[in-house]
Amino acid sequence: MFNLYYLNYTKAFEIAMQIDNKVLEKQIKEKSSEGSADLGASGEAPEINLLSKILPKLNADISIHGSKATRAEDTLKVVSTKSTILNPVIQKSVEVRKLGAEQVGKLLKIRDVSLKIANQQDISGTKILLSGLLKDIPVEGLGQMDFGALLNVFLKDASYIITGKLPEKVNKDKRDGENTTDRLLLKIPMQMEQEMENSYSISDLEIGPVTLIGIYRGIFKYKDIRKKIDIISQMQTEKEPVDIDVEIDEGRDNVDELLAELGPNDSVHYIDVIAIIQELF
Repeated sequence: MFNLYYLNYTKAFEIAMQIDNKVLEKQIKEKSSEGSADLGASGEAPEINLLSKILPKLNADISIHGSKATRAEDTLKVVSTKSTILNPVIQKSVEVRKLGAEQVGKLLKIRDVSLKIANQQDISGTKILLSGLLKDIPVEGLGQMDFGALLNVFLKDASYIITGKLPEKVNKDKRDGENTTDRLLLKIPMQMEQEMENSYSISDLEIGPVTLIGIYRGIFKYKDIRKKIDIISQMQTEKEPVDIDVEIDEGRDNVDELLAELGPNDSVHYIDVIAIIQELF
């Protein structure tokens, strides 16, 4: 069993259909019962002095056997949920002890991963802008402008950038000269509502270790993969060109706090995440 934090339903459904493209809708359960009865009687005829000399003893043996079988069918309705779609994907995934080039493209399960949201401030500001506060803003010469709708076009691909740390059991056996790291990077598309499952919030991912289900994409430089997947950072860079390799002002609002722990030239494992769960035992 597992508790579901996050699910990319589209990805999970497509993979589940490749595993088995049949969705169970109902089950029929048969119940049968059998009964039998035996009735036996055995008696000895009364002995008569005269006849006993002529006829042998008379014995009577009567046996009655009967059986009855009944069958009943119960139709069970199968309730399809997100968890039932995800379950075959989890069963198909492989838990790994090591991440490297040979695992690229594999469906993986990684247990006991600690996560941290790297761009929490940027996302919070973006949600404020998209909440409708900038709707019907008067602009001289243009009338009422809906800047929220305009921003929605640019920010529709905004995502939470999430980093993680692998447990010690993964990549423990490191060969000399081998490029390995214990850091993960993944993204979750930002939505105004229902980003997470079961009424969880994005901050709940930072509480305790979780299990990741996803497709391994390989090892990248942190600065390179961050530029590709962080739309908000790209917009800020276009507005205020800043080289990620140079020192950043500590007073700037959109400082990436993770840089103190993860340098721009450090390597990270990028996971195309399908689900984040907490396994129940």
